[in-house]
Amino acid sequence: MRLVSIMVLAAIAAVPAIANAANGAKPKSKKRSLAGTSAVVATGLDNSHVKLSWNPVTGAASYRVVRSGVTLGLTAGTTWTDALLWPRTTYSYEVDALSATGTKLAALLGQGSSLALPSGGFPRPFPSTSIWNTPVGSTPVSSSSSAQMAYFLAHSPHPNMTLRDWGVAVSETHSDDSSYSVPCTRYSNCTLGALGSFRIPMTAAPDPSDDGYLAVVDPSSQHEWDMWQASHSGSSWSASAGAALSTAGNGTAPQGTASGDAANLPLLGGIVRPEEIAQGHIDHALVFGMPDVSDLGQVCPATHHDGSTSDPNALMEGAHLQLDPSVNVNALNIPAWQKTIARALQTYGMYLRDQGGSFVIYAENPVGRGYDAWAKAGMPSGGNVSLDGIPWSKMRVLSAPSCS
Repeated sequence: MRLVSIMVLAAIAAVPAIANAANGAKPKSKKRSLAGTSAVVATGLDNSHVKLSWNPVTGAASYRVVRSGVTLGLTAGTTWTDALLWPRTTYSYEVDALSATGTKLAALLGQGSSLALPSGGFPRPFPSTSIWNTPVGSTPVSSSSSAQMAYFLAHSPHPNMTLRDWGVAVSETHSDDSSYSVPCTRYSNCTLGALGSFRIPMTAAPDPSDDGYLAVVDPSSQHEWDMWQASHSGSSWSASAGAALSTAGNGTAPQGTASGDAANLPLLGGIVRPEEIAQGHIDHALVFGMPDVSDLGQVCPATHHDGSTSDPNALMEGAHLQLDPSVNVNALNIPAWQKTIARALQTYGMYLRDQGGSFVIYAENPVGRGYDAWAKAGMPSGGNVSLDGIPWSKMRVLSAPSCS
């Protein structure tokens, strides 16, 4: 596919001359170049990345990269790759050349466009052989499915999906981002520091709800850092719990540790992304939370639980549910985006990840993107959306695999 490159000249400040009233001289306009004459070349790399490059500006010690008024970060180099962009969209950039004291020497401007989604759809994290990307296939139904589903339906009123609250904020690292050693302030058995300090983008922000979920991802190293109740204050970050994970496998945190969610599943695993709703198909398993989870343990792939009931029919964290494949989703009187959710539930199912106040399917909160990705996907405003139209009574509990 052809890369998109657009060059725009550097910004020039105009300084008007003052008329000489004494001799009646005609006012003249003088132009003063801030510095440099290079423009920003913005090249679309794929559906979510645009690479910026520019020539050095004399006297510049660093460059501040800005997209449509949002400061993305600082770099001492002359390139920057913007991430988490919406497909086939043109963006305006400004690169401010800064002196060692922070004085703005020049404002270099450019525009560039992200490319279309690949033919295979929005890229999936984790390998195709992981639990997230493996279809249910011939996985047998649990012998206790009927009793567990009766419990599930009785304890899951008002099914919904997170959009802009109670979801998972996602941020992608850059090589120039600042590194942080992030302590876990509530659970010392977290593994957030297992890979040492890690880079967190300037644009990163946790979900604003009490859970404060934030997943920081580095695709180049296949690492993910998950934070529960992430908090940023001044020049430091902290979290109540979290984990450093590899996205080269299932991403499950070790038993006996406290990660970004109760089941120790990766925060990036299973969440619905806005691009997936826009493209009309989700090619991975989903994750959900519900009230009154079992406190009798967990089932594979979960390695932890936060259950609160000893009811023998209560679902354990890690439970895998599937919508009966015989359901005719096309015939359901529900919006197209809900049919996209339903088809994913038939093909891949959903895993129980957390205990919460309602039955919810987790999705990305695009708070750190700098734009409302859910609006671009055609979704309504607000924090959550109802999933009442999906026939939840047609769900079934699958047999859990052995993790030993």
